[in-house]
Amino acid sequence: MNILIAIPTFETVSIETFKSIYNLKIPDDCKVTFDCIKGYGAAQARNKIARQCVNGFDAVLMVDSDVILPKNTLELLSEGNTPIVLGTYPRKNEPDIAEIFLPGTNDFTKRISYADMPNGRFKAKGGGMGCALVRRECFEKLSYPWFDYVEYPNGQLLSEDNYFCDIAAKRGLKIEADGRVRCGHIAKQIV
Repeated sequence: MNILIAIPTFETVSIETFKSIYNLKIPDDCKVTFDCIKGYGAAQARNKIARQCVNGFDAVLMVDSDVILPKNTLELLSEGNTPIVLGTYPRKNEPDIAEIFLPGTNDFTKRISYADMPNGRFKAKGGGMGCALVRRECFEKLSYPWFDYVEYPNGQLLSEDNYFCDIAAKRGLKIEADGRVRCGHIAKQIV
């Protein structure tokens, strides 16, 4: 499998993130290419990554610039043929809650705690794409823009990553999270 490992960024990439990508165990049947994709915002950068995936890769591993991957991330997320597999990482400043949403609600409100997380694959409604393996077929089955922000009349926002998960699920694409892939998340606080 030919995999693009891409960081959507408009800022710097943390040293810890780069080291974790450099130290990934690459499965024997995989060829990887690394790239940082600059965009005005996350949605623009992720759309550029998706386009790059469609134009020459079987899948993309998206890694946010402040996420630290376990060494076996690529091995675990590429198992099987699930179109979208999310690694887990804590919400900033909420170390006990994962950036993964569970099915069962119409909106994106039902997050899973690490205490309740299975140690394997489980169904997900969506989540942060700070660690996510997406197969090319997802982008081919969906229309551009793959990533976008939605602002509702009440002022709430749907992030670009959950927008993608929402449209993918509506097209019948399976989304899973993997509780074995527990990433670090560097909290950046503004004082």
